[in-house]
Amino acid sequence: MHLSDDEHDLSDDSHAEESSDDEVGAKRKLPQPTTPLKKVKYENITSKPSKKSKNDLYKAPTVEELNELKETQNLYNNNLFRLQIEELIKEVKIKPKHRKTFTAWFDQFQTLLTNLPEYNITLSDIKLKNKKKETDKSKLVNFIANKSLECDQDFIVKLIKPERSEIVGLDRVSALPGPKLHVDVNLKMPRDCFNVKDYLNNRYFVKRYYYLGYVFYYLKKQDLGGEITWCFHNDNELLPVVKVALGEKITIKIFATPCDNYFKVSRCGADINNVKINTFTTDEVTESATLFYNASLAHDLTLTINQNFVQESLSELPNAQEAIKLIYIWLVQRGLQSGLGAFTEDLIVYFVVYLVTKKRINKHMSSYQIIRNFWNFITETDLTQNPISLNDDLKTDVLDTFQANFDVVFLDKTGFYNVAAFLDVNVYRKIKTECGLAFKLLDDGGINSFHSLFITKLPLELQYDLILTLKSDSNFENILSGMDPDVRTKFLGFFNLFVTKNISHVLHRGFNKRASLIVPLVAENQKSKLLFGINLDPSDAFSILERGPALNDPEEKEFKEFWGDLTSDRRFKDGSVCVAVYFKTETVKERRGIVTTIADRVATRNLGLQYSLHYNDFEDLLVNKKVVAAYPMGTNEECCLKAISAGDQLGKKLRGLEMPLSITGVQGISDTVSMTEVFPPISTNYRCGNKITTTLENNIIINDKKDKVGVIPRYIKPIEYVLQLEHSSKWPKNLTTLRHMKTAFYLEISKLLSKKHKLITSVKPDHLDVLYEGYVFRYRLFLPREVGLLKKESTNNGTTLYKDTPESRQFEVQFNILPKLTGALKGLQSQFPSFGPATALIKRWLRSQLIDCHHFPDHVINLLSASLYLNQSAFSIPNTPQIGFLRFLKFFTELQWQIQPVVANFNDEITKETLAEIDSKLLQNRDAYPNLFVATAYDGCESVFTKVAPSKEVLRRVKQLAGETLNHFSKIVRDDSFISIKSLFIPNLGGYDVVIHLRPLLNPVRHEQVIVDELEGQVVLKAFDVKEATKIPVVDFNPVECYLKELRNDYGEFANFFHDSYGGNVIGVLWVPKAVESRDFKVCYVGGRKLKDGKLVLNIDALIEDFYILGKGLVKSIDKIK
Repeated sequence: MHLSDDEHDLSDDSHAEESSDDEVGAKRKLPQPTTPLKKVKYENITSKPSKKSKNDLYKAPTVEELNELKETQNLYNNNLFRLQIEELIKEVKIKPKHRKTFTAWFDQFQTLLTNLPEYNITLSDIKLKNKKKETDKSKLVNFIANKSLECDQDFIVKLIKPERSEIVGLDRVSALPGPKLHVDVNLKMPRDCFNVKDYLNNRYFVKRYYYLGYVFYYLKKQDLGGEITWCFHNDNELLPVVKVALGEKITIKIFATPCDNYFKVSRCGADINNVKINTFTTDEVTESATLFYNASLAHDLTLTINQNFVQESLSELPNAQEAIKLIYIWLVQRGLQSGLGAFTEDLIVYFVVYLVTKKRINKHMSSYQIIRNFWNFITETDLTQNPISLNDDLKTDVLDTFQANFDVVFLDKTGFYNVAAFLDVNVYRKIKTECGLAFKLLDDGGINSFHSLFITKLPLELQYDLILTLKSDSNFENILSGMDPDVRTKFLGFFNLFVTKNISHVLHRGFNKRASLIVPLVAENQKSKLLFGINLDPSDAFSILERGPALNDPEEKEFKEFWGDLTSDRRFKDGSVCVAVYFKTETVKERRGIVTTIADRVATRNLGLQYSLHYNDFEDLLVNKKVVAAYPMGTNEECCLKAISAGDQLGKKLRGLEMPLSITGVQGISDTVSMTEVFPPISTNYRCGNKITTTLENNIIINDKKDKVGVIPRYIKPIEYVLQLEHSSKWPKNLTTLRHMKTAFYLEISKLLSKKHKLITSVKPDHLDVLYEGYVFRYRLFLPREVGLLKKESTNNGTTLYKDTPESRQFEVQFNILPKLTGALKGLQSQFPSFGPATALIKRWLRSQLIDCHHFPDHVINLLSASLYLNQSAFSIPNTPQIGFLRFLKFFTELQWQIQPVVANFNDEITKETLAEIDSKLLQNRDAYPNLFVATAYDGCESVFTKVAPSKEVLRRVKQLAGETLNHFSKIVRDDSFISIKSLFIPNLGGYDVVIHLRPLLNPVRHEQVIVDELEGQVVLKAFDVKEATKIPVVDFNPVECYLKELRNDYGEFANFFHDSYGGNVIGVLWVPKAVESRDFKVCYVGGRKLKDGKLVLNIDALIEDFYILGKGLVKSIDKIK
């Protein structure tokens, strides 16, 4: 293990800036400078004039530049990728001063080894003794005594200086990535330390431990510097090593192995028992092979042989050494390199060496090509079915023996050490999946592929759809107690491996086809706690039926024992009768909950363990518990689906109307249509309340005769659609006349719907409302000619010009671009069912932080979320809303919006050339474009949805909030923190200057807030009855939003206003920094200010009073925080 998680978390902002500089260089195709580049702020890059003359800029390329270009084309994906690799390799280069420090320490260590005193100590004498006068020998004995070490004989432990010491591991083959220096030192124990049969009954491992303890003691006594501790090699408790830390940057691990050719490596075969007397537990052993004991022994016996072979294979392949560094960094970023059962650094080296021996890697290949070959080889091969070996002369029966006993088989040069013996088969499958994703990222060739592969840290809780934590107060004794004697012998010394394997088997049986991966998180596991990451298969994960064997089948009894009272006999369509488990569900949320039911069943009943599950923790925040519909309602999916179905039916009726110009298109533009609405409308009948509402024709309206309104009816959001008519050239050429004609069409449509379908409608000058199946649908006509008329402008000399205006742009976005985008989002939802609720969860979180649609529009959130599903990344596609939400937080935390565009490339309509052009434009003149640039094919890659918002300040705030939310969730998962999930959705009001408190009863969406008023009852809605008299309710009326609009219009230059759109009863106010500054007296600055000491200062008290007067009746109180 050479890298901690912190060492290669290269995703910080400083490195991101450097990467961006690399990208700039790549696009200009400049030769790499020989002197270090001076760090320059991004803003200054394009502002500095080029010092080169025109002739220099257009000079023909030199021979060296042409050769470099040809080499890049042949050996690398692109020039940018090459530059990024070179920069990363420089960054992880170990500094010479660290080498110098280690060399000085190693010279002292060699001297210490040469002068070690020699001792012969009987094993039975190595125990703690209390003596007043201690000799050097007794001090040593007291220091190294270990009661837990046992073997079958009382022999002489000879502690003498080693034959030699050697450097092993990645540093020996120059494949160690820095910036920290980690060196493995191997001490060769002399022949006199051993007897011929010391490989039996733990004798070798006892001697090895005491030998290292002997070195440990004198290291500590001589005080060569650094902190000295014990640790286990790859968490293998039979292979302790001495760890010396020389400060924070240098770590040395000291191994001890027997002298060359003393023990026969063949004694470590997969069919040999080397423990005749159990020295690990009180249980008896059988004649079965001691597989993992043998593998630990083989590690030490073959260490020197394999290291020499590795050095011989890689010494003349500097690019292979570089590739190993990059692969290890890639592995560290995924957290798969440490722990017993992990894919260790040794395995990386052995795989690369294997490819070298098979001529799949040669000295002419670049590190990029070697990485591609490595990932491709891991993806295509399956070592569980087809074992491999570095020994070409190995007999087939030896491989077959290893394959019969180990899950994954990769034999070393000797043919008797399975280097993958401790590799968990599920971790191996995870590695294969990750290699496949990495290979796709390379082929994708996107500008961020390098960043996704090597720079981005992938937290474990974001790699899996669910994290299952299993706990046992007895260290899983209930699982160990059921071990078969032969299995117990096989796992001697490694019962934790058996526990992990046994639990994995039971989990696989429970989840069956529902899970594509069930991976033990070996780096996180402890003796009393095991973590498993589970990735779901979207095609089977939420199936309501678990089909078992046929009746009277031999496996029937076993299936029923496993599933217990959940099983029943069922006849299927093909006529077969099988035992099955049926999960009764009524909502999509409940179908996702099947996974929770299975996890609970397997953990508690089948394994008898305590557990915690992190899977759908956030979904409750999408459930409106204060409003009860007549049909089962989970998250937002059910309401959206019913509304979409009703909208489609009404659309058919509209297209069937006989009109002068028939309706050819009905396209939705509401978030309900794309299933990204947090709280969609609910179908019901609407009645007039005698006190607060009255009727006017087909409409229910607010009763304005009452002097004071004490409560506001529940908010009803219309579902908006755009209508398109067949083409006609007879539309008026005057804008006002055209709009009157549109109103006439609304009246005609209303008349026909009322006459033909008996529907209740309401016509307004700019839209038509239709009540259908308990929903209010709002329709607007889109006439292309109207866009032209909005752009039309006449000059003083009578010339007619057509140019964009804010009104024309807004009109085109709403009626031309938005329908296309909504249709694309709807298609994305049908392809990836987690997209809609995940996007709704993002909105819920953002709004709960008081960042409403004014600061961060809904359409922008939709596009950002869609980009995570459309673009190739280091993650697989999210299968659950929670993972989609968490990955958005990760994405936004790392988003460099100053230099990086976000691309939502539906159907791959945006070409790579267009994307390169966008990058170039942003680089040349960043200030001319929106703060957050989101490109789609539907708006011509002009980022029309982010023209106004979000601002730079809001983007920084969201980035900060996303990072904190992600960190807190990580603590909840890893540390069993008691932090409430809901607390992540409660804003901190302490940072605001002023907080405006509103009256809850005048907030029509108060039922949607995160912390609801428990004293207020539920709103129970009856099912829509077409026979019952009903009218169009008060639609799209929210006094809080009206108040916010007035505040922003009247006081936007002085303050920013923040509010939770989903039921928030507070408005946070932040004074604009420039407004707070004192100014010289000028008439243009007088508004909102007062004169103080000859200067105009912001009149905060007067403004607060204005806020109260403007919101009279709605505002409950105003607190001045600062």
